[in-house]
Amino acid sequence: MLDKILSKKAFLSFVFISLVVGGIMSFGSMGKLEDPEIPVKAAVVITSYPGATAKEVEKEVTDILEKAIQRLEHIDHIESRSMPGLSEIQITIESGVPSSQLPQLWDHLRRKVNDAKGGLPSGAGAPNINDDFGDVSGIFMAISNDGHDYYDFQNYVDDISKELLDINGVKRIETFGKQREVVNISFNNEYFATLGVNPMMIFQAFHDQGQTVDAGSFVSGSQRIRVNIGNKFQSIDEIKNFEVKLSNGGRYRLGQIARVTRDFYDPVTERLKYNGFPAISLALSMEAGGNVIELGERVEERLQKIEESLPVGIEIHPVYFQHKNVDDAINDFMINLIESVLIVVVVLLLAMGFRAGLLIASGLVFTILTTFIVMGATGIELHRVSLAAIIIAMGMLVDNSIVVVDGILVDLQKGIKQKKAFVATAKKSAMPLLGATLVAILAFLPLAFNSTAAGEFLRPLFYVLAISLFLSWILALIQTPFMAQFFYRKGRQKKSKSGEIETNQGVFYRWFDKVIRFSLLHKSMMAILMVVLLVASFWSFKFVKKDFFPNSPYNQFLLEYYLPEGSDVSQVETDLELVQKEISQWEEIDFVVSALVRTPVRYTLSRPMNSMNMNYGELIISLKSEDDLNPVKQRLQEYVSQNYPQADARTRNYSSMGGDYKIQAMFQGPDDKVLFQLAEQAKAIMRKEEMAAFVNDNWRNPVKTLSPKYSQEKARKLGVTRGDMARAIAIATSGHPVGSFYDGEYRLPVMLKLNKTVADDVNQIASIPVWAGLPTSVSLEQLVDSIDMEWEYNVVRRYDAKRSIKVQADPAPGFTGVQLQTALTKKIEAIPLPEGYTLKWLGEIDSSTKANAALAENMPLAFLLMVIIIIGLFGNFRQPFIILCLMPLSFVGVILGFQVTGISFGFFSIIGTLGLMGMMIKNAVVLLDEINVEIKEGRDKLTAVINSAVSRLRPVMMASLTTILGMLPLLWDEMFKTMAVAIMFGLLVGTIITLIVVPVLYTVFYRVNTKALRK
Repeated sequence: MLDKILSKKAFLSFVFISLVVGGIMSFGSMGKLEDPEIPVKAAVVITSYPGATAKEVEKEVTDILEKAIQRLEHIDHIESRSMPGLSEIQITIESGVPSSQLPQLWDHLRRKVNDAKGGLPSGAGAPNINDDFGDVSGIFMAISNDGHDYYDFQNYVDDISKELLDINGVKRIETFGKQREVVNISFNNEYFATLGVNPMMIFQAFHDQGQTVDAGSFVSGSQRIRVNIGNKFQSIDEIKNFEVKLSNGGRYRLGQIARVTRDFYDPVTERLKYNGFPAISLALSMEAGGNVIELGERVEERLQKIEESLPVGIEIHPVYFQHKNVDDAINDFMINLIESVLIVVVVLLLAMGFRAGLLIASGLVFTILTTFIVMGATGIELHRVSLAAIIIAMGMLVDNSIVVVDGILVDLQKGIKQKKAFVATAKKSAMPLLGATLVAILAFLPLAFNSTAAGEFLRPLFYVLAISLFLSWILALIQTPFMAQFFYRKGRQKKSKSGEIETNQGVFYRWFDKVIRFSLLHKSMMAILMVVLLVASFWSFKFVKKDFFPNSPYNQFLLEYYLPEGSDVSQVETDLELVQKEISQWEEIDFVVSALVRTPVRYTLSRPMNSMNMNYGELIISLKSEDDLNPVKQRLQEYVSQNYPQADARTRNYSSMGGDYKIQAMFQGPDDKVLFQLAEQAKAIMRKEEMAAFVNDNWRNPVKTLSPKYSQEKARKLGVTRGDMARAIAIATSGHPVGSFYDGEYRLPVMLKLNKTVADDVNQIASIPVWAGLPTSVSLEQLVDSIDMEWEYNVVRRYDAKRSIKVQADPAPGFTGVQLQTALTKKIEAIPLPEGYTLKWLGEIDSSTKANAALAENMPLAFLLMVIIIIGLFGNFRQPFIILCLMPLSFVGVILGFQVTGISFGFFSIIGTLGLMGMMIKNAVVLLDEINVEIKEGRDKLTAVINSAVSRLRPVMMASLTTILGMLPLLWDEMFKTMAVAIMFGLLVGTIITLIVVPVLYTVFYRVNTKALRK
């Protein structure tokens, strides 16, 4: 069969040319992203309940909705926070649920929430369900304003947004930083009293004027004519000219008796600044399956045209352009790819000769290009994981070709005719190489079925490795023999001085022959030595630093800044402005973006997200060079810790995995006071630990609350309801909505408020005027039993419908999350828990446990398939058992590598170790197959073992060496270096072990007498 295929020279030449052209074209046209597209399997339900306390929101809104949501299928957990006037519930779906089922689940969620809506109190708003808050907006820009009227600036931003939304491939645009505008009607209570004006009359009259009413229609002849009673308020002047009628017959225009102004809503609900200048951001999301580089180029081209028409003072600034990062990553990949190819080629040229090296290298190029074709056809995009997979596979892709070429060279040296020599090894090795290749692929199989976030992130690694390795086997059997005829036209028979044909001769071969003979002669000692080495390695593993997931490499980082609960957002803004001015003078800083209240948008998968908090702000700090990241980050942390001790401020890297904090101990139970006591004990333990930093809890501190105690007896006599009192207090503080005003583009709420609010004079609280149905008012103190200043928590947090509090911390610089977790676990678990209270570990250990458990869950399947293949290859049980005995020894080199380098062992390292096992099994299969071939040719077992070990020395060493050196570029990749260390050191030591231990174990299991080697 293979002879017939190789005889079709014209056909094969056309196929190989097509593969080159198709590979280049596929590389240029396939989708390109920064990270794999991983859907955030979570939705948020937000419900307003104005005027309610946090505990009222919990009982009357959150609890009702949670009970309904809990009936939804495939829920992993539900987290909620109830705040004054607002309920927020986050539903996280089980990681094993396919992404294709999420739309149906979200539809079921809407039905559950809609069914529960009738049980909500009358003052609660309709629940709002957001199921796309986890979408990544890959293009994030800030538009700054220097000197222009805000209304004009906002119109410019809207125009830019409309222009960009029209670009092909743009799915959605989100804005952040727009100031919420309102129309304020401010009045003087004493003046209203002299005029006999009840502000509630303005409320009712304004409501009637602004309300949309259907005036009906009538029939005229054969036509039906609709009646339109005219427009509502169209301008501020119309509101000012609105006529207020008094009960005594008097009439006043609203502008005569009150001040009507267009202002910004206070307090600020979101704000953005770029290098200190007011700004609004635009975040562009790409349609699924698009090419972010091409989209980015279209966006930049349109921005250039837009900037030409912008006035001076309005500028567009890139904050995070994913296509730039992807472009840089692909350029870096091409450099790494070229470096890896050159390293592999140089190794092959030095070890196997010029022609053999070029022959094997040609197979490597064909394999990579064909892999691009298959990736494009199957919809696998180019991103950091798929690109890393190709580099990881780089050395393995030449393994099959090395075996085939080495066999060709040996046959040619033996004097076998060229035509037969070119196909003999391919035929002989086809099935063993297929089995070995499948084993190498199966080593990464647990990734394919790992449904955790970490598993989904790395899943393309398995697919790309599987595709490329399988293609390398096909091309080794066809392309390598086909191309060999052009490299070896005359053969290369080599004879010794005695006239015999030389194979496997040389100083190194002779030295290794002596090593094998010594090992076989002392096989019992070698077996014991391996056991001792294995035990010592596992013992020393406790000294290796451990971590879960590496940080993503960027030239940006964050400063998350929390003031104590109850702080005004304006103070957060003031503090961040001072920090921004300070660090803008540092030469390493490129630009600084500040955001208030919440995170602007998820513009990259690894971007940490923070929900709305009125005491929160953040800085997005971009550096000129990624190399300055850690020094500047540490310097800023020291600066804010020294100068802003009242704040809970921490610098933070982008990270593809992990939660808010690496260490999270969650206590659950019914009584929040008991929860606080447990949390304080846990925090005290954490603060005593030198490895712990940023210790806090997620309820934070209690806040001051003004509580007028409404007296029904007093209020009934005066004809004042609880609602009247609440509206009056709102008018005296932040304002009370009386309607809305549409200016042609925006709908603005109209707020009624005193011109001198409580914020201007806190002593006027008791004298706040309260109106009922009469034109005169009564003071607040006439309606209440007392006015108290109380302390309460601004939030009630629940986890799976139970009150919970998380005690949180991060490791201090120089330590890992695993080290800190190990130091804290026993101490915190020793805290006595009252009945009905539980402790659960979340954070990094929870993510790590789930990810590792998902890997372990599928390892038996991969292991079983490996065993089936190995047994099928050898047709017995002893040789597969020899290979299985080899697998634990793979850890020897891995553990040594992490001890030498000092880097942390984590999830990527586990993946690398699994792959390493596959590589070692592959080498063992090749070696055992050669022993079987030698025995079939009539040699005794001892001779066959020695000859096979020596003859397989070059292909096994070359396969390992090319893999090790081909992965060198990954040692400088922050994300994949732990995987590279595991494979490189593991394979370096493992290859030596394989070449010695397999022959030793063979002689042990087959009871080969090695005493003859003493002679």
